[in-house]
Formats: sequence, structure tokens, C-alpha cells
Amino acid sequence: MTQRTAELNRSTVHDMSPSPSARDRGRQSFIFHTKRHLGQFARLQLQAEFDWAAGQEATQPQPAICAETAYLSGSPAFAAWSALNIGSQQQMWRALSDMVLRQRDQMVARADMLLSQPPLGSLEIDTQLSLPGYFTDTAYHGQPGGYCLDDHDSDWFSGALQEAGGTLYSRGAGTGEKDSKGQAVVRFIRERFPDFVPEKLVDLGCGYGGQTSNYVAGFPDAEAHGVDLGAGLLRYAHLRAQSLRLPIHFKQACASETGFPDASFDLVVSNILLHEIPREMLEGVMRESFRVLKPGGLVVHQDVPTQRQGTPAFQRWLSNWQVEHNDEPFWRVFSETAVPEALVAAGFDSQQVFEAYQPQVDGPLVWYMVGARKL
Repeated sequence: MTQRTAELNRSTVHDMSPSPSARDRGRQSFIFHTKRHLGQFARLQLQAEFDWAAGQEATQPQPAICAETAYLSGSPAFAAWSALNIGSQQQMWRALSDMVLRQRDQMVARADMLLSQPPLGSLEIDTQLSLPGYFTDTAYHGQPGGYCLDDHDSDWFSGALQEAGGTLYSRGAGTGEKDSKGQAVVRFIRERFPDFVPEKLVDLGCGYGGQTSNYVAGFPDAEAHGVDLGAGLLRYAHLRAQSLRLPIHFKQACASETGFPDASFDLVVSNILLHEIPREMLEGVMRESFRVLKPGGLVVHQDVPTQRQGTPAFQRWLSNWQVEHNDEPFWRVFSETAVPEALVAAGFDSQQVFEAYQPQVDGPLVWYMVGARKL
């Protein structure tokens, strides 16, 4: 193990990291500051207009989500903010795609070098896997080609974009460089279950493997697995792990039907998965979490706190904007789903189910944690 937990964060650089030129840095800096200013504008100008509109609804002090969506529909400030937000997201993907494509030959050479080394982990791609329609039809966050992009049997482009896009987008939204979702889950487990030390873990919906790496760093003696539907994401995740000298076993499968035997793991985790899948899939993920978990094992699903119980109306409204304008079709469904009830329906004892909020390391936000211990 050559990496410490604190080192595996948004600033981590590895052999598959593209090197930004001066032009790349300039474009990304512009996008970063644009997103920061748009966030500040939303918190000041738009929230004031929203609160005023909500105050006019004297008969509905806690408006329903459907009513909230219309509050700023005639606002020039909202129209400008919305157009700039959409434009900045499009410019972000163009800038990052240009950066990666310009270095494709060099990155292919580095990938070949990594694959020539003795593998620490493994990669299992299922060429017969039928991808669900919701996955192939959604370009999450506007990422070109979506997470399912897979042009050939060594294509890792979608994984490179997902890592670069996630880093720039999150920093623009206010998440600090030294923060990560996986680290937040590791801290949560250590604080809430101090005696729990997993021997074998699986990260459902692992994407490019960034958070899976944090679980390896947090629990270095555990055998680590990552599961995702995107072949291109997993190829990049495997290369990334090989570069960082992390032993992770990646498998292409659905998070609701992993193919692992019953009671295979004593830790099941996911990061930002639940708000990106339809409700029936979420319920399937809870059933699969219960099935593959050993007795006494722990499941922790981490996600965005927005729209959970007690979330301010304006924050719920901002999340609904994501549904309409940022390729997040299931965010509202997630907000209306009682995840603890889904865990109980999957087989977990209601007394073992928990909901909690974990602060970021160096950012102002908190993460939503929901899970259970299996008796």
C-alpha cells in the first residue's frame, strides 16, 4: 500500500491523468469561476425571489414540489441563470473532451504500459450484458455519450471524462479538493461503528473507481470489489487502480444483480448511485445489498442530502432544476422515496436501519448516509 487515505482525493494524480496545457487550465478556470458565481447568484438573488413568491402562497406555507417549480418561471434573473448554467456545463464537457482527446495517443501508450505490468486486481467485462434502457438513454450531467459510451474493447474514454468532469463540477459546486465521498463513508463507519473492520467489500455503481480507491485506503486489509454497468468506466477504473498500485477487482454487472454468491461481503457501499436510478432499481439494489451481505455485515449508501426530510424549499427547487436541465431524471423520484422503508422491505430489521448526515472534510455541505446492519 503506497497511498494514505488523506492522499486519495480530488487532487490525486496518477499515470492515466491527462496533463492540462495552459489553454486547458484557462478554460477550466473560467468554467470553475463561472459555476462559483452562478452558485452565489442563486443563493442571493434567486433565493430572495423564490422566498418572495413562496410568501404569496399564504394558503400553502409548505408548498408541494409541483408548486415550487413555477415560482420563478417568469423571472428574467432565473432565465439568465438557467441559460448560463446549461452553457457552463456544455463548455465544461467540451473543454475536458478536448484535453483528453488531444492526449489520446500518449494515454493509450500509458494504458498499454500499465496493462503490461503484473495485475494487482482484476477486470471482468461481460460482453453479453444487456444494459437497461434508463442507463443507455441518460447522458448523466450531460456527459458526452453518457456512462455507457463504449466504442471498442479497450475504450476507457468515458472513465477519463467521468473523473475529470466530476472533479471540476464538484469544485465549482463548492466541494473542496481534499474531500471525497468515499472518505466521508469511511469516517462515518469509524465514528458510528468503531469496532467494525471489513474483510471483503463491494462498491456498487463504482464508476471510474475513485471512491473504491478510498475504501481500499481506508480498509487496507479488505478484499475490494467494484461493480458498474459501464464497460468504459471500468476499463479506466482498472487502469487507475493499477497506476495507484491498489488491488481492486472490477466487474461489469448491474448493482441490483451482481452475480456474487449469497453472503459474499461484510461491507456493501455505494456513492451517489441512488439518485441516478429509477425507483424499481433502487429497491432492487436494496434487495441485492441484503442478499450479498454476510450476517453481521454493514451496508452504507451515500448520496446527496437535497430533498431529504427537512430540506429547505429553495434547495428542493434547485434539485428539481437538475431534473429538467442537467440530465438527472431520477433526482425527484429519489427525493420521494423512503430509502429506510426500501431497506426494511429488502429484509433488514427496522431497528438496524439508520439515516444520518456526514459533514464534508473541507467543504460546507453534508452527505446523506442511509444503511443498515444485517443481524
